[in-house]
Formats: sequence, C-alpha cells, structure tokens
Amino acid sequence: MKKQNACSTKAQFVRGGFYVLLLIFVFLIRFALAQQNIVKPTGVLDAHLVSIRPPVSRQQVIYDRYNNVETKIPFSPGPTATSTATASATATHTPTPCGQYWTTAGTLLIVPGTSDTGNHCDNCDTAVTLPFPFRLYGVTYTSVMVSSNGRLDFLCNNEPAGGFGVCLPAGSRNCPFDYTIFPLWTALDTDIGLVGCSTWANGCGIFTSISGTAPNRIFNIEWHALLNFTSNTPQDFEVRLYENDPNQRFDVIYGTVGNAFGLNYLWVGGVQGPPGFFTEDFCQTGVSPPRTNVSRTYTFVPCGSPTPTSTPTATATATATVTPTITPNATTTATPTPTARPTPTVRPNITPRTRPTPPPRSIP
Repeated sequence: MKKQNACSTKAQFVRGGFYVLLLIFVFLIRFALAQQNIVKPTGVLDAHLVSIRPPVSRQQVIYDRYNNVETKIPFSPGPTATSTATASATATHTPTPCGQYWTTAGTLLIVPGTSDTGNHCDNCDTAVTLPFPFRLYGVTYTSVMVSSNGRLDFLCNNEPAGGFGVCLPAGSRNCPFDYTIFPLWTALDTDIGLVGCSTWANGCGIFTSISGTAPNRIFNIEWHALLNFTSNTPQDFEVRLYENDPNQRFDVIYGTVGNAFGLNYLWVGGVQGPPGFFTEDFCQTGVSPPRTNVSRTYTFVPCGSPTPTSTPTATATATATVTPTITPNATTTATPTPTARPTPTVRPNITPRTRPTPPPRSIP
C-alpha cells in the first residue's frame, strides 16, 4: 500500500513539472513573437526625433497678440542640434558660396526720404519707378512694388496676403516671393492720421530720395510705419539701392524699431531670389527685432560661367617622306701583328781557371 502511494505522489510531481515547463515554453514563444512585431524607428544612429508643430492660423495670431500671449509660430526647418553619431559618419551639406547674397554689419545712417510714394494703407503694394536699372540676383529691374508690410516686391504684388511674415524661404501667397527684399517683414501699417505718425514731419508712409550723381547714384526708400494692433509704435527703416554696382549691392538700415507694449511679433529680414536661393539675416519672435540702429550691407557673389575652350581643327600638313640611303660600312681588314721573337740570352764568358805552376822538381 505504501509503495502504491509513493508511486502516485511521484507521478503527480512529474506531471506538475511538465505543466510548469509547458507554461514557460508558451510564455517564451509569445515574448519572442511580440519582439518581432515591434516597429523600430529608422534613421541615423543617435538622431533626435523632432516633432512637427501644427500650423498656426492667422486668427490665432491676432487673438494672441491682442491678449499679450506669445504665439508659437512654426519656423522654417533649420538645423537641429543632435548628438554626434559614433557608428557612422553623416555627410554634411555645405552651401555653395556663389549665387547668394552675403551680409556685412555696419553703422550707416538713414538718409531721409522726401518724395511720397503714395503708400498710406494697411496690407498694400505701391508701384515705384526706379531712377536707374537695378540688378537683383542678376536680373535687371526698372520698377519695384513697395509694401506697407516692410518688403520690396520686384516680381509681383503679394498684398493683401503678405501681412504676416514667415521664415525664409517664403512660399507663394498671391504669387511667389521670388526676387523680394525683406528689410523688416512683419505686420505694419502706413495709414495717415494714426497717433504714432506724428513721429515724423511728413507723417506715415513710404518715402524716397536720391543720393549722389549718375552713374553712381543711390536710391533711398524709407518706411514710416506703425505696428499693427497698436497706434503709437513707430518703425523707421530704409533700403538703399546702388546704381551700376558690380556686386549688385543694397543696404538695409534700421533706425527706431520694436515696441514698448510687450507684444510679440515675428520679425523677418533678408532677401530671396529664384527657387533655392535666399539669404536670411534673421527670423525671430519677440518684442523687438534683433537689428536696431545698425545697418546690413548685402553683396552678391555670382557663379562663374565656364570658359569656352576652342577645339583644335585638324589641318592636312604635307609630310616629307625620307628615303633611307644605304651606305656600305667600311670593312676593317685585320692586319696580323708580328710576334716578337725571343731575344737570345747572352752566355756569360767563362774565365778559365789558372792552373798553379808546379814547383820545379829537383834533379838528383
């Protein structure tokens, strides 16, 4: 009886151990399948994933500015600080130095504008005839549209859709922003009769003047504007276009800009040419732009065109054929060299030995 109970207990232990091993095996299989189904992000080792912010509507921007709330305006994609990949080297794109404008800081002063362009409005462009042809990105223009929102539109009229700026390169509104100078692109107003217009003797608007004499004149375009949503925030800045400059130069001069009411605006400065070519001086959200009472000089670096190489033309040239003349070589006759005969050896003279004279023999 005891032997039967012992066998039964042993069988239960074996059966229980089998079930435990079976459960562990099933668990391991499920875990392995779950690991295979995990989607791993692809990309460069140690690269950070950057979340994309949703676009901000114009109504939201206006609401936030009225309520003194900082609007998180999405900037154009730019370089993101990332940790250095140690597994593999990542190629870094280096901008081509040619075909772009380069900026130089300076301390030029505003030359006052005296001629009224007639731009007294909110979100409008006014056509202005240039006193001389001006080149921008290698294209020559004889007129430009001055925008109340701080732009020079050489290609087309981008108002009233251009009231709110974006970081460069800017996409199309009414038309592309190609061939546009952005001295201070933000929400501005040049209407007459606003409180802040008393800052200038000639009031609000966009005014021009000419410095120098031909063929080296400078066309000055000065803004007397106020920030939108405020009535006493003067913005004084200027663009200077140069005649016959080999570097297609223009200057942007900042006088009194910004505001004292604590409202945040998006400030954009730079220049944009054909697709893929632009120079952004700044794109910043804040109470004031990063440039105040300073100037920026823009100069263009063109790309050199390939030098035409002349292809040599094959010319038939008479070639003289030389007929070789066979000249017999002189045959050298071997002359036998006489063999020197041996010189006879002189035999030495043998001196005969003197025989001693025998003594006389005595006769008995």
